[in-house]
Amino acid sequence: MKTWKKRIAVLITAVALCIGLALGSCSKKTADLTVYMPDGAPALALAGLLHENAEDDGVEYRVVKSDLISAQVTYKDETKNADLCVLPVTAASKLVGTGEQYTMLGVVTHGNLYLIAKDGAEYTSENLSDLIGKTVGVLKINEVPGLTFKATLNKSDIPWQELTDGVEKAADKVNLLAITGADAVGVAVADVFLLAEPAASAQAKKGYSIVGDIQALYGGENGYPQAVLIAKNSLLKDRADWVKEFTEKVSASSEWLKTATGEELVSCVTAHLADPSASSDLKAPLLTSEVLGRCGVRFAYAAESKTEVEDFLAQMRKVNEKAAAIPAEDFYWTYSK
Repeated sequence: MKTWKKRIAVLITAVALCIGLALGSCSKKTADLTVYMPDGAPALALAGLLHENAEDDGVEYRVVKSDLISAQVTYKDETKNADLCVLPVTAASKLVGTGEQYTMLGVVTHGNLYLIAKDGAEYTSENLSDLIGKTVGVLKINEVPGLTFKATLNKSDIPWQELTDGVEKAADKVNLLAITGADAVGVAVADVFLLAEPAASAQAKKGYSIVGDIQALYGGENGYPQAVLIAKNSLLKDRADWVKEFTEKVSASSEWLKTATGEELVSCVTAHLADPSASSDLKAPLLTSEVLGRCGVRFAYAAESKTEVEDFLAQMRKVNEKAAAIPAEDFYWTYSK
């Protein structure tokens, strides 16, 4: 009798252990999808999802430095590439615009570039030519910030030149001086600087204020398509409903952004840094509702953004033909309920 009781006890213990292991494996499910995004405004576009991210949802969010984001979709080993990724629209057009591996789901940010100066004189479409003869320190002069500013000047028929080695300042052109970052403000010799939010507002401590909205100067109320969300074609094929739900969450994320505190935003971004030893460029005290409103976070589906994306890329190509490519028709995803 005792032997049977022992056997029953052992059996119950074994069953309980198996159930416990099964439940444990569910609660610690290995992520089978990766979502990459660059630090800064693009990460803010998905901050709501980072905030709600659960360990058992099968998704791993990774925030990387902006100069590392392109690598996440260009590995020869396809399994190493991100399932979903946020990229500058110019990089997306060149790297995956053929639509063969990735499809664009939508635009997540519509520009966060601003002119700052100490004199406080504001620049609008009516007086942008007042920059002629002045020097503008330009962030990332050969990438989206610089290309966009050059395109803005071109659209207004305002002549410009870059102050590269041996080029002297001209009185009849806007003189563009390359700067590496916000640290150059007040150090480089320039009348005006072009920076992205939230770094632009941070220069108030140096006596600078925002004197020009590049989004308004370039494209009016809608700004321009700056960063886009792309997804692997295999993911769209195998998990179409999941992708639809994901884009709906991305769209809702911009609403959560309006109520989040700076501390919450920095915390959720920091928690998802791919390099745990790194730190986010975002600083909590700067992330006020006013500054966040200037970060251009707004989700727009690919199909409805196609025309503005192609127009913007065409303007980039006028500045530098190699800066962008015109994507294939298949690159644009159509959302349908």
